[in-house]
Amino acid sequence: MKKVLLVDDEAYILDLLTRMIPWEFYGFEVAGKAESAAEAMQIFYNIHPDVIITDICMEHISGIEFITRIRMQDPAVKILILSAYDKFEYAQKALKLNVDGYLLKPVNREELIHTLLELQKEMDQGESYQVQLDELQSSLNYFQRKYYEEQLLKLYQGAAEALPDELQGADYWCILSVLAIVRNEIVFLQQDIEKNKEVISYSLFVGDGLLAVFLRAKQKEKLEECLQQVERTYIREGTLLCGRSSISRGNQAALCVESKRALNRLFYTPQFYFAKYMERDKKNMERIPVNESREQFLIWLTARRADECRTFLEKWFADCAAVQEERETVLETVKQYLRWMKETARPERAPEYEKLIERCDRVYQLQEAKEIAEAGLRLTEETEGAGGKSRLLIERANAYIRKNCCRETFSIEELAEHLHISKSYLSKVYKEETGESVWNFVMRVRITKAKELLVSTDATNFAIAKAIGYTSEYHFSRAFSKLVGVSPSVYKKMYLK
Repeated sequence: MKKVLLVDDEAYILDLLTRMIPWEFYGFEVAGKAESAAEAMQIFYNIHPDVIITDICMEHISGIEFITRIRMQDPAVKILILSAYDKFEYAQKALKLNVDGYLLKPVNREELIHTLLELQKEMDQGESYQVQLDELQSSLNYFQRKYYEEQLLKLYQGAAEALPDELQGADYWCILSVLAIVRNEIVFLQQDIEKNKEVISYSLFVGDGLLAVFLRAKQKEKLEECLQQVERTYIREGTLLCGRSSISRGNQAALCVESKRALNRLFYTPQFYFAKYMERDKKNMERIPVNESREQFLIWLTARRADECRTFLEKWFADCAAVQEERETVLETVKQYLRWMKETARPERAPEYEKLIERCDRVYQLQEAKEIAEAGLRLTEETEGAGGKSRLLIERANAYIRKNCCRETFSIEELAEHLHISKSYLSKVYKEETGESVWNFVMRVRITKAKELLVSTDATNFAIAKAIGYTSEYHFSRAFSKLVGVSPSVYKKMYLK
């Protein structure tokens, strides 16, 4: 029984294909179904299907990129693609990826059966001795290449300091770090590089939309020609960003760093899409990290002092540009600032902040990151309303106190840390806004809980003291008498009368 994996981002298509034919009758079984390429990759590793039927127009990772990844993992698996009439030109590109068939949506039952039977025939014919020898050689080549790719990936990610001797040689090397704005372009770039017989290439997916391309050749001129072709054909506005290293015969680890630094420079260079490593990039390889002074930002944010927050972010962005901070670090920090803005905003504003946070994953220029941060600040300004600048801070503080103050370990320091502000600032704002201290409110919450326990249970004063966060009955009784005017025992007797 041949195992089939169905992939389509529309659940009803998967259900329709599953019920369209009696799969077992024709020697197949639907062993897995996936609504995204990422999910399909996980299922692929688990079940090792014989046949994959996949849509080519899917969000995030397209069908074309998915097929490319599958071919890198298993050249022998049979692949059928699904496409609608209006995507025919797109499907023609997919056919170049060595797929085994094409099904037009809506899928015709008879055409599906005929295509599957043809695939089955091809798979059965592959049992001949010569085919087995060819497949064995192909497998040996495949596993050797996988070993090389694993070593290169370790090098690129910093998990290894040098390549194994069998990969060194006397060849010239150059490394590209390619970030895809249009995901499909990265697939066709990869194909065209592989067509160059004078250059050996290894293309590795190292992140979401990020490809590391290792190029090696006997002659330096051949590498230069390949790189010029890449720049002419693929590096243009709105498709790919590419950082390339220098060309060298050794120290591939340094070339990896060079290519990543060159790519990162494009984040700070508007309207440029290709960057070659330059000597000036050296000063940024061991740069001093940017200091965000986050506590001050949080104080201003909580107090709704948007202008101060804006000035802070402008300086922070300028500092990042000065040292060319890593793009991922900048965007993760912007996301964190947006999360803090969301925490201090009204709950109904949360979806708007979430959209801004999601946009950060598609940011390729520093100016875009600035615009997203500014949009978050504008939302913060709109949130202020008539309740005063610190109203939301007090609401969040009181909510946390009510939920946590009956623990013995509860403290004002803990509360301030939860609110991302200093203890002194919290005490000052709380007193100004409510007219009482934070600790006085904590005592009132605790004593209210004690009143409930006194009249509804037979617990001793000591047990009640422990239950509401006091370490001794004496301190509990003093606090109770101060707020209520009588001791806990007298209060209980008065209530029971």
